[in-house]
Amino acid sequence: MNTEHAPQNNSSRKTPDEASEFEREQLRFLLSGDDVASTLAQLNPSLAWLPVLQQMQVIHGDNQLIAWIEKNFTDAQAIRDVAANLRFFGPDAATLLEYRLNKANAVPTLLHDCWRLIIRYLKDNKQGLLRSEWFEIAPQISRGEHSAMLLERMADALRPKLKLGQRSSLYESEQPERPSDLMSIEYEVDDGLSPNEVLQAWPISASPSVDARAITKLTISLDSALADATDVGVESNEGYSISDSDVPSVADHQQNEYRDGFFTIVRVTAELWVRLAQKEPQLALPFVESWRTSNFRLLRRLALFACTDQIVSQDFAADALIELPRRELFLTNSTVEVYRLIRIRWNAFPSDKQNVILQRFCAGPERDWFREGADIDGVIDRCRYDIFAEMERDGLKLTEEATRLLNDIRQRWPEWRLRPPEQAGFHVWHSTGTTWIEGSAEKLENAPDDELVEIAKNLADNADFLDGNDWQALCLADPDRAFRGLSAAAKRDDWSIDFWRHFLWARKEYQSPDTEPFIAVLLLQWPKINFALVAGAASSWLNEHVATLDEALLWPLWDKIATASLTEISEPTDA
Repeated sequence: MNTEHAPQNNSSRKTPDEASEFEREQLRFLLSGDDVASTLAQLNPSLAWLPVLQQMQVIHGDNQLIAWIEKNFTDAQAIRDVAANLRFFGPDAATLLEYRLNKANAVPTLLHDCWRLIIRYLKDNKQGLLRSEWFEIAPQISRGEHSAMLLERMADALRPKLKLGQRSSLYESEQPERPSDLMSIEYEVDDGLSPNEVLQAWPISASPSVDARAITKLTISLDSALADATDVGVESNEGYSISDSDVPSVADHQQNEYRDGFFTIVRVTAELWVRLAQKEPQLALPFVESWRTSNFRLLRRLALFACTDQIVSQDFAADALIELPRRELFLTNSTVEVYRLIRIRWNAFPSDKQNVILQRFCAGPERDWFREGADIDGVIDRCRYDIFAEMERDGLKLTEEATRLLNDIRQRWPEWRLRPPEQAGFHVWHSTGTTWIEGSAEKLENAPDDELVEIAKNLADNADFLDGNDWQALCLADPDRAFRGLSAAAKRDDWSIDFWRHFLWARKEYQSPDTEPFIAVLLLQWPKINFALVAGAASSWLNEHVATLDEALLWPLWDKIATASLTEISEPTDA
């Protein structure tokens, strides 16, 4: 491995999309011999040919691909292409790749780390084998069995594990800085396991010592997963990260719907702790101290969650807010637990500790947490306004300094209003929306992309109530095509707010890897004058794509949404 060599992009080689039919047939002919592996390594076409060669049926085993990939260890594009086609590889290929990588020289550090992640993922994800650890142990847990090995298996089943895939980016020519710049990196739980499945299986009658042992195992597993995600570069105490996206709220909340990744293990740990606190408080309290002093924000959020329970002393609960990193009082999803703790236990806090906490609120978040170019003063004001105004609405006592600061902020920003009480602390709020009558995407089937929005508008104008929403049906059935229509309309300066809202709220997977980044580009180009009207839907969309969106798009869009949230805009009343 050599840290002095920069990643290469061998962009001169033709991809399948760029090749003519003659060139495709020529490649098929050249690979029709007996030694496909050597021929591939010698020709060294772009690794974007992987799925095409599989379709041509010229590849008869992933071992034939190893020498070819080895020749591309120093090519950043090779990482992207392999990550997009991991389904063609198995653990045996991973072993061979690892052997070749160990012998390779002059592989840049970033690419070396990427290949290590790919090898690890292939070894851990055996093709064709059903991963059903939980379903093997669930009957034993339901029967009340609790051996050390069984608890270890349960903790492992709930531990979020690495998942790699294709990474969309408009800026592939730019110098990548971390593995997530080259491939999608997420964490998921085996079997799509939900917290309710685990909590229903775990006996409520389990003894306090068994509950405590389970929580210990789960905490260790969660800590290990967070450490791994931090090493990989998708989790951090600096800024919004994967745990924020996975866990909107540690407590049970409607915003947790459809979550996975770190969500399951956090919710199970939290609810088992609540059961333990009711059975044996003295066994439950040490966990809160351990979580409060953790190096990981998600575990500190668990501590804040637990501090709302009356078994935790008011001094300890207040100290949890006093010792919390100041930025976590205002930013990232830690604020959900902060607001919840304030609402439930503020009046019980000693007055001297209340004053210290309010002084921290007056100070606001650190300025160096914001990106250059953002309206830092406005965002800091909004952070302080939200917490003080929320406390005021809840009838909680503020100091004279806090009251004076709140009044000053209101004078500077007279248009600001609080969100509904149930949204307190949430930076992103997913609306469930209203029930609608399903429309028909087929009505737009023959509409050209550049006329799609206009035709959909005409259908909506002439539709009866029972006809449903055809545009929304299209967004759910073919979001890529819906976006092409919106993109064409935007070129005509047509930014149809309702159409964009329906599109951004549609949680459907895109078929084209370019759709996601181009959505961000258009949102960044949206006219400032009315962007606030779509900012809520844009915020929800961004939260869903924070793990895969290029940072060159992610943070500017984040700043634009944050700035838009500072100002309320009235909905237009005319059509």
